[in-house]
Amino acid sequence: MSSSLETILSIDNIRVKAHHGWYESERKIGGFYSISIQVFSTIQESQSFDDMDHSINYEEIHETVITVMKDEFKLIEQCCKVLFVRLKQLKPTEIWQVHLIKEDVPIKHVGSTSFCIKG
Repeated sequence: MSSSLETILSIDNIRVKAHHGWYESERKIGGFYSISIQVFSTIQESQSFDDMDHSINYEEIHETVITVMKDEFKLIEQCCKVLFVRLKQLKPTEIWQVHLIKEDVPIKHVGSTSFCIKG
C-alpha cells in the first residue's frame, strides 16, 4: 500500500518593473512588483523527482509571470487574477497560489499593498 505526500513548490519574489495602477501617472512611470507562486500537489510516496513530466518547469512559470506583467492593469487584483489563470493552465489539476505585492504605493506611510489568489 502506497501512501501519499503533500508537496509545495515555491518560487519566491520574482521582482519586475511594470506599469500598473489606478492613476495614469502610476501606469506611465511604472513601479516595482514582487510575485511569489506556490503550487500544491499530492503525490504518491513512491514517485521520484527525476522526470519533468512529474514536476513543474520553473522557467515556464517565470516566463508566464514576465509576459503577463508586461500588460497594463489598473488594479493589482485583476493583474493577480490574470496571472493565476495563465499559470493554472500549466498544470490545471494542481492548486496554485499567486501572491502579488505592489511596492512603494502612492499612499503616505504605506510601504506596499498585496493581493493573493489560491485555487
